[in-house]
Amino acid sequence: MSSSRLKAAAPSVVTSGNLVVGLVSIALSAMGHFEGAAWAIVYCGILDKADGTLARALKVQSSFGMEMDSFADYTSFGLAPAALTWFLCTAAGIPAFPLWVWIGGAAALVPVAAAIRLARFNSVSHEDPTYFSGVPTTMVAGMFATLYLSLVDLKIPMDPVWIMPSAAIAGAALMVCGLRVPKIKGSAQRWKNVLLVGILLALTILAVAQVLPEVMFGLGFFYVVIGALRSRRTDGQGPGVGVSSRPGGEA
Repeated sequence: MSSSRLKAAAPSVVTSGNLVVGLVSIALSAMGHFEGAAWAIVYCGILDKADGTLARALKVQSSFGMEMDSFADYTSFGLAPAALTWFLCTAAGIPAFPLWVWIGGAAALVPVAAAIRLARFNSVSHEDPTYFSGVPTTMVAGMFATLYLSLVDLKIPMDPVWIMPSAAIAGAALMVCGLRVPKIKGSAQRWKNVLLVGILLALTILAVAQVLPEVMFGLGFFYVVIGALRSRRTDGQGPGVGVSSRPGGEA
């Protein structure tokens, strides 16, 4: 295979890794290894960020890569969190039929919202270069996973039957709402780029070491809240609800 073909294939290899790890997360949830499943979702987020960065660095962005990324995102940030919600709650025991409806409905909303967000992106012809319309699937799934991991790490008593379905519903709403949050991207100021790289590297180290998930959740929550407040102070010239940007990896 020529070097040009290898270069073009490199981002798709990383995207495939994202897809495979997402499938691993689903399998771990089914087997009752919930912490492992949640960390796997976090790793998918790292891989999703990596494939987009690699594609831009190698200048090999393509429509095929975009479609491949969409399939991986749907698996890792739509199906995997839904599986974690369902298997975690059913393992805790559900004494009444209405709770089955509550948990099943909450779990189903996540992949439905992810599909809507991905389809909305694939159907538009332009995007806002500065803001996301709705919170990216990567960010939502990462916050969902690190919320669970934070509760476990901090030894906070919880009833997953109520906490995780509620978090799933909130995450689904964030994906499809018109909330505008700024994109994480390079800046003309070098110190900002250094700070961004440093934060991303630190988060990757924490994820690999599987420590301090509450820090990751806190940063994600801070990004969404402060970013949304910041967008409201702009001149309001951003896109409407119908305009979307690439979900997932460009968060």
